[in-house]
Amino acid sequence: MKKLITAFLILILCVPAAFPQQIRDIDETVVLHRDGSAEVTQVWDVNVVSGTEFYLPFDHLGPLDITDLQVSEGGVPFVSEGDGWDTDRSREQKRGRCGIVRKSDGVELCWGQGDYGDHVWTVSYSVKGLVMQLDSCAALYFSFVNPGLIAPPQHVKVVLVNETGGPAWTPDNVQVWGFGSDSEIFVEDGAIRAESLGAFGSDDRVTALVRFDEGLFAPAVQYDESFEKLQKRAFRGSDYTEDMSVGEWLWLGLLLILGLLLTPMGWVVIAVAVLAWQSVSYYLLGNKYKKRIFGRSRIKDWYRGIPLKGSLPAAYYTLVKGCKMNTAQYTNNLIGAYFLRWVLSGHVGVLPDEAHPDRVNLSFPEQKAFDEALENDLYLMVREASGSNHILEAGELDRWAKRSFRKFSGIPDRARSLGKQWYVARGYMGKGDALTPDGQERARQLIEFKNFLEDFTLSDKRGAIEVTLWEDYLVFAALFGIADRVAKQFEKLYPSEYQAFTQAARLNTGVSLYRLMRLTNSISASAMQAALAKQSAASISSSSSSGGSFRSSGGGGSFSRGGGGHSFGGSRGGGSR
Repeated sequence: MKKLITAFLILILCVPAAFPQQIRDIDETVVLHRDGSAEVTQVWDVNVVSGTEFYLPFDHLGPLDITDLQVSEGGVPFVSEGDGWDTDRSREQKRGRCGIVRKSDGVELCWGQGDYGDHVWTVSYSVKGLVMQLDSCAALYFSFVNPGLIAPPQHVKVVLVNETGGPAWTPDNVQVWGFGSDSEIFVEDGAIRAESLGAFGSDDRVTALVRFDEGLFAPAVQYDESFEKLQKRAFRGSDYTEDMSVGEWLWLGLLLILGLLLTPMGWVVIAVAVLAWQSVSYYLLGNKYKKRIFGRSRIKDWYRGIPLKGSLPAAYYTLVKGCKMNTAQYTNNLIGAYFLRWVLSGHVGVLPDEAHPDRVNLSFPEQKAFDEALENDLYLMVREASGSNHILEAGELDRWAKRSFRKFSGIPDRARSLGKQWYVARGYMGKGDALTPDGQERARQLIEFKNFLEDFTLSDKRGAIEVTLWEDYLVFAALFGIADRVAKQFEKLYPSEYQAFTQAARLNTGVSLYRLMRLTNSISASAMQAALAKQSAASISSSSSSGGSFRSSGGGGSFSRGGGGHSFGGSRGGGSR
């Protein structure tokens, strides 16, 4: 009995270690004032299993200063000890208390953890000089979430709020860039929003560079550096600067030398020869795919299952990163694939268009919530475009996409980020974004599935296809751009099952399924082209002052995983200790 009691006590004492340290969520709101100061409020949703205190280090503050730490839990404020925090105390002595440790070039914000287990802390502090005056504009360059926390956060959101009393922030007067994680950043609805697209890794962080046009702030802190120099420092090592590789520079140099030696006609000959070789390699030799993604350049096998666990972002990422040519079609098809999924699952209704007999309208009668953030946001965009009657009529999505082109044109970029995260989360991503052998196998299954959909009518070995798989088959076929052909073949080969399928999808409008697919794909592709055209115009306008692409010139979009070095507040670590 004594041994049993001893074993039981050991088990009880070891319970905290059985549950890993967790940071489930970091929700941060940064209120910016006209003088460049900020009030930061963070909500930390965590599980702690060790240590006596929680701490957040901020280094390289330079002219910035962090003060006025306040912490509360469940509405109960902690006792503030100001700058006199003593880390060498017991857990009980630190319980319900908070304070700041001053270092030579930074601070540590500290508070007592209390009992092990789940906690939701509200942490607030003030930052002097978060927005600084540079030579010709105001800017901030700050790390809001450190890499190397005690546990990688599962979700992070940072919102910068305008309390300057001046003009509203818009993409025309504010440019934004993000670094250090698979996240995205936008200027929208008068605020700056950065949010993770998936769970963080141990080295992921949230670093932001923001440029404010002259007049939006009157910063109290002057910083003796040009914005161009600050931006260059932030961009170093990022993918905002599309630097050419050494091999590309060598090829460019060789071509320039040849160009000097040859007549102008020689340049034409070189261009024709390069295009001819690409065409021969692609169309005649079948070298259509990049080995770093697929492991081989030719893929001829079949795969009958649903690839990539049905993830459209993963499929989109695979196609645009792994196919050598004709990748633009997948950008046009992506939204149409979501449209088709919604129709077939009953989330969107199909109505005849009496004014335009050659098309249909789509009805969005109810607000829906989807597990995937991108799908959820896209549904909200299209439902908003459908107006007060929630019926998407001719031209409505085009007009909305032009007005809100930054949101709409950002969908492909978000899909690529989510698709990449799908591979990363499963350990399928190797160095330099090349896929591991297991990842390449999953990627090949996508192309093998496309081969199956294109060729199955030609073979007597195709076998029966379960009707329960038709929805996923057709959605992926829409992404491939062959959904109408596949639907026609389904109708031809399985007429009774096809009729039952369309009835189950409530397609009672007299419009055939394959015609509906062509129409929805046309609607989505037209809207995307409208948004991209407007984006291109904005890029040309902004590049005169900032240079580079729309994303590189501060239009928002996905973070760069690299870059963002030597930011103010940048440090490493934090959490329980």
